[in-house]
Amino acid sequence: MTRMERYFQPMDSCISIEDLCEARDEKEVFLIEEGVERKVGETTEEIQFIEVDGKSAIKRVQTLTSDLLGNRKGVTVVERTSFKPISFTDYINNQIRMKAVYRDGEVHVVANDDLKIIKLKSDGCVDTFSIELVLRVIPFTSGFFMKLKGFNSTIESEIPIRIEVLELESIHKGEGIITDAWKVKTYFGDTLQYYWIDSEHKELLKQSSYIGEGRVLEFRR
Repeated sequence: MTRMERYFQPMDSCISIEDLCEARDEKEVFLIEEGVERKVGETTEEIQFIEVDGKSAIKRVQTLTSDLLGNRKGVTVVERTSFKPISFTDYINNQIRMKAVYRDGEVHVVANDDLKIIKLKSDGCVDTFSIELVLRVIPFTSGFFMKLKGFNSTIESEIPIRIEVLELESIHKGEGIITDAWKVKTYFGDTLQYYWIDSEHKELLKQSSYIGEGRVLEFRR
């Protein structure tokens, strides 16, 4: 394999799950169009350790408040020891829009009171909304490359995910603090996103998403 390349599997030995901590974070959301940026909202993220059916699990709650983008909340639950997906729930204006439950190689998706059962084609599939958890615990070494098989319940489809650790960059951490963070390039299918992660505290400090020609959405402290 080149570039330290590997495929993610549950309980992968390269993943340092014990380094993940409970945390809460707040960021501002900016839309950048042709180099001109404007603030369009705020987002929060909370990571909690919980139990589901007697198993240790991680619950990640991300909220978005925005007049332009809408008021959204996503709740992702995965097994703590393996990141194996348990469920994902999507809210709009505090109302459940869709819920996906993973069981026995299937995803049970409920939307608008309709149930759809989708058979996963790939073993070891992760929920795409748990990637921000995985990114916190990968080896932060320039050139590290990982492929994952993901399922996005909002589009009811499996997509390939590619992660590459690029380099350390100095970025703003908040309250006038500048710190070094690892820049990580991530493809969800053909969609490119960049993340900046403080490897010491496993904090996701910044996220940059390309959403169209000349348009970038950024979440940052």
